[in-house]
Amino acid sequence: MNSEENAPAEGRELPVGEIGRPHGIKGEIKVYPYSGNPENFTSYSRLIVQPPGEGAAKSYDLHSCRIQGQVAVIKLPGVDTRSQAELLTGGQVLVERQEIPELNDDEFYWDDLQGMAVVTAQGRQLGTVNRLLATGAHDILVVVDRGREYLIPALDEFVVAIDAETGTITVDPPEGLLEIND
Repeated sequence: MNSEENAPAEGRELPVGEIGRPHGIKGEIKVYPYSGNPENFTSYSRLIVQPPGEGAAKSYDLHSCRIQGQVAVIKLPGVDTRSQAELLTGGQVLVERQEIPELNDDEFYWDDLQGMAVVTAQGRQLGTVNRLLATGAHDILVVVDRGREYLIPALDEFVVAIDAETGTITVDPPEGLLEIND
């Protein structure tokens, strides 16, 4: 198999988890899912692994997957020893978009929110979603505009509406939150 056949297609992949330490001595890998739902990995047939550092991403057919607490323990073809699995520790697992389950109308993947415009319920333009910060308590939208950064909790009480058609997120942050960055 040539390396081009095994290379992932650009732009259609979504990150779904981070690779932790190996599990056992036979090349199994622990993956910490970004969604918090390790069960999602049981429905994926093909994974794209981006090793830590400058290594090239590589596509794998998922050999096996089992759930252990909050992690998915996966086995990839060609990763047969603990040493091989250790080389992937700290890397990222992605899947092609068509592998991702469909969502309800009121649900969104974080990847879809990046780049959306953010406005307050009063009409103030805040900027665009740059990234998401995952914290133990809740996720945070990082909104950037002309060197200014706003951190807005991604909670129902603060995120009023998400309009995918217009690419706009309406927020109603608690009093004083926006002024913290002034």
